[in-house]
Amino acid sequence: MSTERLQDDNVLLEELRAGSEESVEALFDRFHGKVYSLALSILKNDSDAQEVAQDVFITVIRKVGTFKGDSALYSWIYRICVNSCLMRLRGKRRNETVSIEEFMPVFTEEGMHASLVDDWSKEVERNLLNKELGEIIQRYTDSLSEKYRVVFVLSDVEGLSNEETSEILGLSVPAVKSRLHRARLYLRERLTRYMTQGKVE
Repeated sequence: MSTERLQDDNVLLEELRAGSEESVEALFDRFHGKVYSLALSILKNDSDAQEVAQDVFITVIRKVGTFKGDSALYSWIYRICVNSCLMRLRGKRRNETVSIEEFMPVFTEEGMHASLVDDWSKEVERNLLNKELGEIIQRYTDSLSEKYRVVFVLSDVEGLSNEETSEILGLSVPAVKSRLHRARLYLRERLTRYMTQGKVE
């Protein structure tokens, strides 16, 4: 079986169901980096992400016969990964996330911002390649609660569409849009405070 043919999802699935060793290697080569990256973004722990990535591929190989092809192969794999991550998070009962509400914008009765919205876009441009700023952004992303962080990672980090994200998470598209919007508002507010006050809260 040629490597080129195994790039086709349908061919790859057929070979996986037939127990081909080449197909297992092709599956791992194609998806391991993305699965590990997704798991790390959600779990924020390298060893946990490595374990989840291994579990994902074991699950995919074991359950490939039950996959009906109703969604794209990567959507199915991402769904397995996200579910594994969420189960692990709930098992550890992590409480280090912050409330997103205190960082949501406040409006007056007239619908105007209750406080001035600072324009720090030029400052961000100057610091775009700044390693420290990148670490700050990562820190704030990590502080999002899981339901917002997962949507943000799939949409803004992995670059999936709202429809793809909704399919993976089993949410409606409006729910995905709402969570993504709130996550972005939260990150913008925290970055605004950092850029104007020069300190990490």
